[in-house]
Amino acid sequence: MFFRRSRSRLVMSRDENMAPPRPSAYRKSLGRDKGKDSLYLVSSEARQMKEQEKDQMKKLNNRLVNYVDKVHDLEMMNRFLTAENEKLKKLNKTEDVDVSAIYDDELKRLREKVEELQTKNAELEIEKDNLQYELEDVVVKLDTVKEENKDLEKEVKSLSKDVDDATIERVSLEAKIENLQEALQLEKQVHEAEMENLRRQVAPVEAPVLQAEQSSILPDLNDAIQKVRKQYEAFNAKSIEDLDNFYKEKVESLTKQLKAANDDIRDLRSDNSEKRKVIHQLEMELEALRQKNDGLERNQDGLEDRHAREIAEYQEQVEKMRSDLDGAKQDIGKYLKDYQDLNSLKLSLEQEIAIYNKILMGEEHRIAVIDTKTLVLANDSKRSSRSSSKSSSRASSRSSSSARSTSDIVEEMLEKDSPPKEPSTGVISVSWKVKGGTVRPIKPFHPLGDAELLHKAMKGIGTDEEAISEILTKRTKAQRLVIAKHYEEKYKKELLKELESELSGNFLSVVQHLMWRKSVLDARALRKAIKGFGTDEAVLIEILCTQSSKDIEDIKRDYYEVFERDLTKDIESETSGVFKKFLVAIMKANRPADSGTVVSNLADEDAKALFEMGVKQWSPSNDRFLEIFTQRSYQHLWYLFKQSWPKLTTVDLIETVEKECPKDLVRGLKTLIRFSTCIPPLYYAIQINETMAGKGTEEKQLTYIVTTRSEIDLIDVKEEYERVFGVKVEKRVEDETSGKYKKILLDLLN
Repeated sequence: MFFRRSRSRLVMSRDENMAPPRPSAYRKSLGRDKGKDSLYLVSSEARQMKEQEKDQMKKLNNRLVNYVDKVHDLEMMNRFLTAENEKLKKLNKTEDVDVSAIYDDELKRLREKVEELQTKNAELEIEKDNLQYELEDVVVKLDTVKEENKDLEKEVKSLSKDVDDATIERVSLEAKIENLQEALQLEKQVHEAEMENLRRQVAPVEAPVLQAEQSSILPDLNDAIQKVRKQYEAFNAKSIEDLDNFYKEKVESLTKQLKAANDDIRDLRSDNSEKRKVIHQLEMELEALRQKNDGLERNQDGLEDRHAREIAEYQEQVEKMRSDLDGAKQDIGKYLKDYQDLNSLKLSLEQEIAIYNKILMGEEHRIAVIDTKTLVLANDSKRSSRSSSKSSSRASSRSSSSARSTSDIVEEMLEKDSPPKEPSTGVISVSWKVKGGTVRPIKPFHPLGDAELLHKAMKGIGTDEEAISEILTKRTKAQRLVIAKHYEEKYKKELLKELESELSGNFLSVVQHLMWRKSVLDARALRKAIKGFGTDEAVLIEILCTQSSKDIEDIKRDYYEVFERDLTKDIESETSGVFKKFLVAIMKANRPADSGTVVSNLADEDAKALFEMGVKQWSPSNDRFLEIFTQRSYQHLWYLFKQSWPKLTTVDLIETVEKECPKDLVRGLKTLIRFSTCIPPLYYAIQINETMAGKGTEEKQLTYIVTTRSEIDLIDVKEEYERVFGVKVEKRVEDETSGKYKKILLDLLN
């Protein structure tokens, strides 16, 4: 602003103070007579011109002094700022520090810490969910045990009634036994009384001795009585024995029933006591689990509060650092702008000083010439009026030409001193949202249970492929690795080797893709493409031209770990020419990651450079070509080919590449251009369609795309496929594949 104001003042002073052009002395002398008047006229005009030029030079000298003072002040200010800067450096005892780099590193560290805390929080969430489900299982078990306890109590109550009834019956039976014993005792007494009576009746009676005649006449009854007595005694003994046996059997049967009832009561009491112990133990375990759950919830609440506070503090620190960084950037920009303004002003003033020095030197020379001519005209009074008019016209023309040259020089200086326009560097946002993959982390996650189910599916004769597909397609790759770890710890075998021994065909290929890391898959595919006779260039191009720098570094690392070979050296040995140079440049992994923004001016410059280079001259031997195609992000290339290139030409770029590029580069450039100009879901939707187009299906490529995109953007790939081709990808896969391979692909797609 200061410079512009000084420039305007300079222009105004030039317009207001500069004398109008002097009329030609030659034209004024045309109508005068020849003689002495002509000499006087020339001398007065020369004197007037000299006075006007002296006034003009005085003003110019004053302005020059002002500019010199300003330059001096600016130099002093510049020296003062330099001294202050050096003083601050000495006080801080540090060299120039890149503040933005420090803030970027700190922000990166804080972001990593926040991500780490978020990961820990997610793990705690998983652990909490697992404990919650375990608690629910325990509560369900407790409810079941309580129901069983209630059933047992009811059974005990019913059995206690039975025991009471048995006791009552036992008491009644004992009373009956006592009554029977009393009756038996009474019967014995009666029997003894009857026997006593019979004995008395049978006892011999002293009868008078009859005469011989009479004894011979009466019958002998003693023998009959003895027989009857014996028969009665035998019958009585048998009856008593039968009665004793009957009551003995009755008492024994009742005793056995009583003993059995007592045993049942004892068993029921022991079972009841054991179940009470189990119930008490379960109640204690439930109480312990409740306390543990309460403790875990409290710990979780404390951790969440602490993490929330830490995250809030980190966010405050980040915001503070961002504000400090913005302030520092603004200060730096302001200081830089001031410095640039001062520097440009200094340079412009130096240019003006040089110009005015030249002007002063030219004016002094011109004034000396005019003085010499006026002296010659004064001494030579006899010179003709024509010669004097010619000389005065020459002086006048010189003066006017000198004045014009001064004006032109000042105008040129002012035009040069005008500040250049700084090109605007437009930053364009280039990003797209994705809905994600079809495979999400399962909650709650029980890796040991999954390992047991997989072992059960492979155990014995035959293999349960449906169970294997159900588990592996519903877990993420990280969860599958955890399952494999638990499987190896429990069964001392590697899960992948067991699966490979039980499965085969395309189904096994899908399972391997699900278990291997993506970098391992790419490394194996590259090794297969390189190994043997010939090289599968399509595989090399498809993998290397669609990977980020981080993915390429991971592939090189896993390639070395699996095969103990250097991938770059293998590619150099198996390829040749411009194709080798192109792939080796990509293998350097210098492509920046997509940041969501693109500098449009840089993309326009790259497009212009490629256009001026000419598609025929696109070659890895050209450093500019390699820089654009291997050191620019995919989003930058998207803007270059979709926005910048159409501004330069309307010819289709792919067709131009096919016609004019070297044949070894055509496929690689087409893949790179197609991948960068399509969003990833659309690109892979087109790739899936190509695998199923025509006769047959490229199962390897189809398996690779479905498995690798299942956790990234397979939902978006499905939507793009249906939008572009008008049919669902599940329907195409179902029509083009079969068997268990179709089942596992549909599980991943759904």
